[in-house]
Amino acid sequence: MQQLHDLPGVSVAMATYNGARFLGEQLTSIATQTLRPAELVVSDDGSSDDTLTIIRAFAAQVPFPVRILDKTERLGFSDNFLFAAEHCTSPLIAFVDQDDVWTPDKLEVGARRLLADDSLMSLHQLMMTDGDLVPTELWNQGIVADRVWQPLELDPWAGWGNTMLFRRELVTLVPRAQRPRHPEANRLLSHDTWLYIVAAAIGRVSHIAQPLILYRQHGGNACGMVTPGLRARWRTATTVPLGSYHERVIFFGHLAALFDEMARTNQGELGSRAKAAATRYRERRDRFALRAGLHGGDTLVERLRAWVRLQRLRGGDDVAPRTRLFSAAKDFVLGVTGWGHHA
Repeated sequence: MQQLHDLPGVSVAMATYNGARFLGEQLTSIATQTLRPAELVVSDDGSSDDTLTIIRAFAAQVPFPVRILDKTERLGFSDNFLFAAEHCTSPLIAFVDQDDVWTPDKLEVGARRLLADDSLMSLHQLMMTDGDLVPTELWNQGIVADRVWQPLELDPWAGWGNTMLFRRELVTLVPRAQRPRHPEANRLLSHDTWLYIVAAAIGRVSHIAQPLILYRQHGGNACGMVTPGLRARWRTATTVPLGSYHERVIFFGHLAALFDEMARTNQGELGSRAKAAATRYRERRDRFALRAGLHGGDTLVERLRAWVRLQRLRGGDDVAPRTRLFSAAKDFVLGVTGWGHHA
């Protein structure tokens, strides 16, 4: 096992906005890491409380640099994080929320796994708590064992930013303003979903089956956990989101174009992996285009033919067989028969 001083440096990227209530506990957990951060880079989005006062006092007490970035405008939650990451200088970067608490070995565990697996990113489980840090639920975000995933093995829709440790080059491969818009949402992709998509497409991703943060749920989180109720799940199962299908055609087409450009401008292994990612996302675009045509077809024969073509395309899909079977059944019952309600 490598000594701590042989591990790569880690920059901690923090986005803040009126976080004074819980900020002190988070900062303490950063300062007491077994692998000391190389720096803390803070991008504040116009706090009107004592957030910056607390950070400046913290900076005067710790043995590593703390930089508060200058900005002339508010960026919003996701761009604020990406702006902080762009100004980090270490080989590795960790996002940090202003209201969580880290376990003392969070950075060390993540850095060791990244190095051992030669991964672009590592993610870990988290322990959800109430506002007083009383544990309420273990959230594994799909991580069930320590494992390293190869490029394009993961379906990169999950990935909580406060559990990520990643290599700095992920931030610079594509300018943040060029990232796609999130389907079904009137905004660009969130910072963590965006970087997770890129990492899982062109590199290895390490899963750590260990909760390394206390994820505080206090009612004022910028992002939080919401479990859908029975009515919402029933609506999902019986409604055809035709508008969503059209948006995903655009989304996956955008991703395919970005990876095509990455393949064109990079040689060697990165170029080859980007080319494979572009192909994968073009296939996804085509599947959603076919689904949109299936559910929007005028006649039973048209819809049935589209359903058959879709099943052939699904043979190369990367989703779980159970999910594929459910989607095929839903498309037949709601699409071919025309019984589905469009949303």
